[in-house]
Amino acid sequence: MSAVIENPIATGATESDQAPIVIVGTGPVGIRCAQSLLSRNPAAPIVIYGDEPWEPYDRVRLSALLSGDESWQSLQNPLVISSEGRVLQHHNCAVVEIDRDKRCVLDETGRRQPYDKLILAVGSRPHIPSIPNIDLPGIYSFRDMSDAERLIARTTRSRQTIVVGGGLLGLEAARGLQRAGTDVTVVEHANRLMASQLDEAGSAILERSVRELGVRVITDNSVKTILGKERIKGVLLRDGRAVLCDTMVLATGIRPYIDLARDCGLAIGRGIKVDDRLQTSDAHIFAAGECVEHNGKVYGMVAPGFEQADVLASCLSGEMAVYRGSVAAARLKVVGESVFSVGESDEGQSTANINTAAWRDETSGQYRKLVYRFNRLVGAMGVGEWLESQRIQEAVESKRRIWPWQLWQFRKDGRLWSEDDAADVATWPAHARVCNCKSINRGTLTDAMARGCTTIESLAECTGASTVCGSCKPLLADLVGNNQLDPERGANTLSITAVISVLIALAFLLLPNIPYNSSVADSIQWDQLWRNGLLKQITGFSVLGLGVLISLISLRKRISKFTLGGFPVWRVIHVGVGLLTVVMLLAHTGLRVGDNLNQLLMLSFVSLILFGAVASWAIGRQHALPRVIGKRVLSLSIWGHILLLWPVPALVGFHVLKTYWY
Repeated sequence: MSAVIENPIATGATESDQAPIVIVGTGPVGIRCAQSLLSRNPAAPIVIYGDEPWEPYDRVRLSALLSGDESWQSLQNPLVISSEGRVLQHHNCAVVEIDRDKRCVLDETGRRQPYDKLILAVGSRPHIPSIPNIDLPGIYSFRDMSDAERLIARTTRSRQTIVVGGGLLGLEAARGLQRAGTDVTVVEHANRLMASQLDEAGSAILERSVRELGVRVITDNSVKTILGKERIKGVLLRDGRAVLCDTMVLATGIRPYIDLARDCGLAIGRGIKVDDRLQTSDAHIFAAGECVEHNGKVYGMVAPGFEQADVLASCLSGEMAVYRGSVAAARLKVVGESVFSVGESDEGQSTANINTAAWRDETSGQYRKLVYRFNRLVGAMGVGEWLESQRIQEAVESKRRIWPWQLWQFRKDGRLWSEDDAADVATWPAHARVCNCKSINRGTLTDAMARGCTTIESLAECTGASTVCGSCKPLLADLVGNNQLDPERGANTLSITAVISVLIALAFLLLPNIPYNSSVADSIQWDQLWRNGLLKQITGFSVLGLGVLISLISLRKRISKFTLGGFPVWRVIHVGVGLLTVVMLLAHTGLRVGDNLNQLLMLSFVSLILFGAVASWAIGRQHALPRVIGKRVLSLSIWGHILLLWPVPALVGFHVLKTYWY
């Protein structure tokens, strides 16, 4: 029997002149399709079919249900319908046929449902390997709520369990069964756990965590045959070992469900073939989720399905939208250990021009790795908490450039950005994903805040962010917090001195030299600054001495043992002495840049002045600037100021030597 859930006025949806949009599939992607359509047109007539005897639930968290970390209530994922909605939901009612000529679907009760547009969000089915005796009692797949219920019931009787598959589902199944008191062994055919997400170093750390839980791990092996006649008694491995068990869990991957599409003549490959609008070979039929093949690629994860659902809803609502594919990303909680993977790796793919940078902390067991090509980030992976992971994912998706000093910092402490910069979610691009589980980007969250969702709880209720694994809650906290910076101490002084320094630097580059006196009768003989050898030496060595003083002040700012005074005070002193140095340089040269080495020295001085002035201005005005712009300007100007300092001592030395030698 089908369970029918009707909105109060939903029955009018199928009786109107316009046939409804029919969605086949009540998994996370099917519900996301319906929700996205309703968000654009709350009165859209929609009919939804699901073949499970449950109301919609979040399949992503089934492993947490099995391990006891979640309850059934927390997994429920109902469709939110407004009072004007016209939605009809059929649960426990499979669609068995699609009649493309008459544009209708036939369900298992014999009912025909016309459609204007049909969306196939039918997901995938567990892959059952071809192993002798695979149909013996005691062998379970792990894909849906029914599988989870059977396994939960089985834990009370199972004493020895084999889990075939060392991916996410296999490891989570192993954890849940082991916590129930059964003896668990994981068998993985690859040479490491989670081979699709981790390299050997990261997998070794994860395997250590799995073994510490009391789960045995066998890698680089597979089940050759299943032992037993009436029910499973054990398995024979490829290397000849026999392992006894009374239960087997198959977590051996998934295959797109294409039966409905194939039977009605739609174009299929490994999945249902779709174009950039998620349209199939039939103009009235669309598809999204794990059943889809787009540009030859099948995504076996829910996040790309969410992206496809949103694009599809936009297209069906008359908006201009295209799907360009997704960057494979996984942010998981595996046996209590955080695992992150996104984009390319340096194994099993084209490794041309691929470079990597890795960081590892033996004490905490954390591991992080970046993969980049031509200094642009194309992949990353990690084991353990990684606060930058969401921003790393956005950088991979956008192929952002990474600089040598960032790689140096990453190899040193595992961070690509400074702590303040990495945590500033408000400065992220609007399309940057904050919640990977629900595929919620920063722009969506900001829009929700504009509608009055100003707490973590209200953002979660409105958008669904943080409701799966919860790892993005710190980012939501940062987003709803006070992002307004207070002015730096001495901000006005920093800004004013910066403007004066820039004007003097530009004067060196653009204005003519200050002329010598035209007559000895002039009342002020200013040219004595450049004609009188003693005065020339006084101004020159004043510039040199002030430069040394600035260097000492810089050491005070960067060496923690020098604790006299506060950092903001010494920063103002640094800028003040710098301005005095600029004035003394003006007195020493009269805006004359000189030739050869003298010219090179002056250009170095002027460049130092410009970069230092910009840094001073950025610090003084960063409370009023957009934070992403302010931080970028400050970072570039400080690095430019530091790098341009290096040639100055050598050039000054040559200048002094030349002056006294000749």
